[in-house]
Amino acid sequence: MREFFSGAARSHVRLIAPSLIALALVSCGGGGGGGSGSTSCPGGFLTCSGTGTDNGSTTQTPKVTLTLVDAGTGTATNNLTSGKPLTVRAVLVSPTGLPLANRVVTFTTDSSLAVFDPTSGTRLTDANGLATINLLAADLASSGAAQVTATVDVDGASVTQKIAYAVSPGAVTLSNLTANSNSLSAYGSTSVSVQVFFNGVLTTTPLTVNFSSGCDSNGKASITKSVATINGVATATYTDKGCAGSDIITASLQGTSAQTTIAVAAPRASNIGYVSASPSSMALAGTGGAGLSSSSVVTFKVVDSTNNPVASKAVSFDLSTRVGGIKLNNQASGPVQATSDGSGLVSVTVSAGSVPTPVWVTATLVDDPTIVTQSTNLTISTGRPTQDRFSLSIGTFNIEGWSRDGTTTRANVYAFDRLGNPVADGTVINFISEGAGIQPSCVTAAGSCSVTVTSGELRPRVDSEPSNFAVKAGRVTILAYAQGEESFDDLNQNNIYDAGEVFRDLGDAFVDNTEDRVWASGEREIQFSALNTSACPAYPSDGRYANAPYKAGTCDGVWGNAHVRRNIVLVLSSHVIGTVTPSTFTITPKANPTAVPPVAPVCSASFTFRMSDINNNPLPAGAALTATSSVTYKNDTGDTVKATVSFPPGSDTVSNTNAPGGTFHTVLIEGSKCATDMAGKIGITVTSPSGDASSAELTIN
Repeated sequence: MREFFSGAARSHVRLIAPSLIALALVSCGGGGGGGSGSTSCPGGFLTCSGTGTDNGSTTQTPKVTLTLVDAGTGTATNNLTSGKPLTVRAVLVSPTGLPLANRVVTFTTDSSLAVFDPTSGTRLTDANGLATINLLAADLASSGAAQVTATVDVDGASVTQKIAYAVSPGAVTLSNLTANSNSLSAYGSTSVSVQVFFNGVLTTTPLTVNFSSGCDSNGKASITKSVATINGVATATYTDKGCAGSDIITASLQGTSAQTTIAVAAPRASNIGYVSASPSSMALAGTGGAGLSSSSVVTFKVVDSTNNPVASKAVSFDLSTRVGGIKLNNQASGPVQATSDGSGLVSVTVSAGSVPTPVWVTATLVDDPTIVTQSTNLTISTGRPTQDRFSLSIGTFNIEGWSRDGTTTRANVYAFDRLGNPVADGTVINFISEGAGIQPSCVTAAGSCSVTVTSGELRPRVDSEPSNFAVKAGRVTILAYAQGEESFDDLNQNNIYDAGEVFRDLGDAFVDNTEDRVWASGEREIQFSALNTSACPAYPSDGRYANAPYKAGTCDGVWGNAHVRRNIVLVLSSHVIGTVTPSTFTITPKANPTAVPPVAPVCSASFTFRMSDINNNPLPAGAALTATSSVTYKNDTGDTVKATVSFPPGSDTVSNTNAPGGTFHTVLIEGSKCATDMAGKIGITVTSPSGDASSAELTIN
């Protein structure tokens, strides 16, 4: 044996021994000597156990190698420039140097300098343990240094590797911005192209170019907003929408830009359409008031064959009539011109004259007189109420409101101008009441409007009207008034007031609580002007102003504007019968010389009486009257018989009235074969609309 290991043999052993030791270290992860145990690791495992000097186990981790190469040429570099991406290469191997496939590698970096493609930043290793991802500059101006970090999880162990890179800004220039057609017809389209150079070379990497134009910004054209380059050229589409002139187109990319100009032809007008007249009804010149106007703005629209608006077109206007001095743009005669705006709109102002009339505005295109249209008719009238044609009525005069809240009725106004036409819609009518409750105002439609009156406090209790019936309470005066004009007698029928014509001067309106047409302290006054201190004329003798009183000494002596007004009286009626007058009736037999006996008893009769409530006002309208009979007589056989009593139609209900003193009713008494006169009592019961009842008696002698 000694001979065997001698010489060359010993040298050969010396060579084999280290190799065996190294193989053992690799197989066992570099364990120490001594002890017994496994001498190899199962395939693919990173941890193996062996007997060593530390009596423990040894763990080895895989290795990740990162490199950066130019994505186009594959040349190794760590210099990243916008438009020239780098490829990050990550190679994953086991501790033994074997490639590890199908492992997820996660790449991260400073996103302010660079981004990944794909953006998720994760890739799967292939059979060679290789995972790649492209790294792009965040933008053209990016500059600085950063690291790419690759992280992989292998059987629970996390392996990380980093590699540094620098980002340099690239130089981008735009050149040769041209339109396929620099002279474009109205509403036509054309393409617009620009070349994009990166660092002096036409870029092969897609870059996004932004396009804009002046007409696009105001809706008169459209252009593709963002376009990616193809082989270094970005091409957008421009479409006219009525630009009608020179339009500057701008292409921009990362702070650099280029411009070109397109000449767009103006569209050809093919029609004029009527749009509106505001307002459509005008007041006569000099008669405008609140909410009224003596002029109207009439608007048309110029359009082309596609119904798009056409700007900068001259339009001529004229009137169908100028009777009474109607003016156009304050011009007394002849046509006027105006130019359409960017929306194709063109307007003219019509001013009313002194004569009420319909009027039309004609519009003609100056460039083509065959294109003509007209407005719908405007109406010229006074539009405001005049005193002689201002009316106030009430739905129910005598509501059950003396001792009951919430009973309602309507106060109605009808207002017309001096020609009898309804006043302008929206004319405001104001209301004030002496008592109860009333809505403050209404606005007219077709010349009328109404408000609700509601029973409640205040209930007048100390009035002195009307004195001939000694009515002291329950009567509510309502005043309705509006801005209008004094009435006059238009002798020459020119529909305007001329000096010398008779007019009816109006002083201040007031709530005539006492119903005597004379203002008294405590009665609410509606002052028209503090300057009006002239004496007022007597009321017209025909009674037309009986319910339109005015305060003395508040006229101005000239025809003009005034509060037109009317007063009306509402009764808050009680259901309780106050007085029945007369309440006793005597039957007087009529002499008949041929009869036996010569004076025959009366066998039928009717009696009329006036009935009022406790305030000497009418009972509530619609209250029903019924009668019961205690009137008797003896018939031809000597029996005592009760007469029948009844109210004929018209007398069996309380009428709708505000007459002081109450309402008149007739009761009928009838008998048969009377041998004696009728006598006794008639019971009268009045049942109000609410169901409350009150009774009284009539005596028949």
